[in-house]
Amino acid sequence: MQDITTLLNECYSAFSQTEEYRILKTYRTRDNRLTFDERFAINKSIERTYAPVFELLRADAPSLTESDLFFCALTFQHIETVAIAECLTVTKDAIRMRKLRLREKLPNKWFDLLFPEQKRNSSDSVTSQNSAEKTAPITLPTESTKNAKVMKEKMSFGKAIANCFSNYCNFNGRARRSEYWYWVLFQAIIRITIVVVLALIKTFIPDPSQLENAAPIKLTVLMILIALLILYMGTVLPYLAVSVRRLHDRDDAGWLIIILLVLPDLLFQTASVLKENIVNLSTLSFNTGGDIDKTMGLVAFYYLVSTIIRVVMFCKSGTEGPNQYGPDPIRIISTSDKQ
Repeated sequence: MQDITTLLNECYSAFSQTEEYRILKTYRTRDNRLTFDERFAINKSIERTYAPVFELLRADAPSLTESDLFFCALTFQHIETVAIAECLTVTKDAIRMRKLRLREKLPNKWFDLLFPEQKRNSSDSVTSQNSAEKTAPITLPTESTKNAKVMKEKMSFGKAIANCFSNYCNFNGRARRSEYWYWVLFQAIIRITIVVVLALIKTFIPDPSQLENAAPIKLTVLMILIALLILYMGTVLPYLAVSVRRLHDRDDAGWLIIILLVLPDLLFQTASVLKENIVNLSTLSFNTGGDIDKTMGLVAFYYLVSTIIRVVMFCKSGTEGPNQYGPDPIRIISTSDKQ
């Protein structure tokens, strides 16, 4: 028991020296929400500092989640409820309920150490509780005068597009389903627009070979094609980025996008070009037509399977609450000035 107490005190002292601790202790004076980078840094700092404590807790209480461990560490540091709620992207009421649930999950020795009813003394040692204190109602740190509540932030089409462009090459963090699928819709609109413009060019712009002065028409067509190419290529990187963030939202590794999207698309496009130009292979001394057909079949099957898997994965909801890639992009803390 003494070893656990000593270990907790060491972790408490170590985290108290970090910049992340200072951010949490001054949260109320800032009058704003924690940024994504701050949440991520706090999460990593807690994991690093309390790693030996978490290892012992997992052994004694296997039912604890990562969020439970994070909550235990922040409460042990005497971080205010509103700041803990902001870190976990939950309500203050949810913090109270979590503490009640942890009373059932945690062994008595751990609960008494992690949730002491008295504050620390000046030596930062863990204070003991007498029998009257153990039966007393659970007390929580003083809450902010502002009311904090959890809400699901609405994601409109315009907001999703603006968010993807503002995170143009950002492969970190998480993206909710609506953000991803709104961007897919936006890309579909871009592609349809390009097809329609090309069809209009082919239909209404005369053949330059039949005109005496075709230079202006050629220049106009060239400028339109360049603009369409820039428009299309400008959506590729944001699409890859939001796809990776969508994987992160499900707590999946971002590199899976190579297998599910990049590789099948490259293979399919390459095989399509070869198939369209198969006539150029007729001069070869051996028959390659059968091999190309088999290759096209395999590539098409891989493309179809990867597309189905990707659609199914991206239609599923992300992990609830923070995960290793960042806070929940749906459940946010909203504050109001109402008392």
